Amino acid sequence: MKLNISKANGTQNHFLIIHSNDSSIHDKNKIIDIVKASNSNRIDGVLVLSDSDSADFKMDYYNNDGTWETMCANGARCAALYMYEKNILTSEKMTFEAGDGHHAVEIIGANNVKLKMLTPKYCSKKIELLEVSGFHVDSGATHFVVEYNNIDDKTVKDLGSKIRHDKEFEPRGINVNFYEVLNSHEINVKTYEKGVEDLMMSCGSGSVACTYHLSKTEQVESPVHVHVKGGTLQVDFDNDWENVWISGHAEIENDLMIKV
Repeated sequence: MKLNISKANGTQNHFLIIHSNDSSIHDKNKIIDIVKASNSNRIDGVLVLSDSDSADFKMDYYNNDGTWETMCANGARCAALYMYEKNILTSEKMTFEAGDGHHAVEIIGANNVKLKMLTPKYCSKKIELLEVSGFHVDSGATHFVVEYNNIDDKTVKDLGSKIRHDKEFEPRGINVNFYEVLNSHEINVKTYEKGVEDLMMSCGSGSVACTYHLSKTEQVESPVHVHVKGGTLQVDFDNDWENVWISGHAEIENDLMIKV
């Protein structure tokens, strides 16, 4: 099978994008083969875009190990930019269907895309484990948000992996986000992501999860600028979190043809 694929990144969260209605692409082993065949230094996930009966398009997100995930916010922003730049959709405003539901998305400038998220929710009270404490938050994907000031990258990988595999979150595991509050409108976030099993350059849904928790504990106010290793994301929200938007840099890097 020959596939036309585009490489993209959202605040240095790197993806392969495939636009196809071929159901065979969704096979776990096929996704792994596609990642390997791309010969790319870093691919965090694969976005398979297809037709939808209820939105402008459907997005399925797969981690680079072939596991399907409900939602990827940075990936979704790249997907919308792809649909617009490839003239598949001509409006700067569009809707898409993801594993967690339907979303609105808008191209707001050169390489800048904003995405409407669903209202996050707590899935636990405070959880204490491995000498840290945090909260399980669902912001489209599942996250464990932990306050940890000045955390270094090695600790993110080591502690993040232990938390991700902890029996508390079996059988699916969880994404782990370490946050630091700078002021009422700025936070730092570093993420260990399951399925990729590594420190991420950026995590959109994790940034929203951290912001949600900090808003509910009255530590931040909208808008919040979330500093990640790959840049800065902005999260805008109203008091009841019914209108939640995340925006930031996205770009389509180049196209390639691969055979799998």
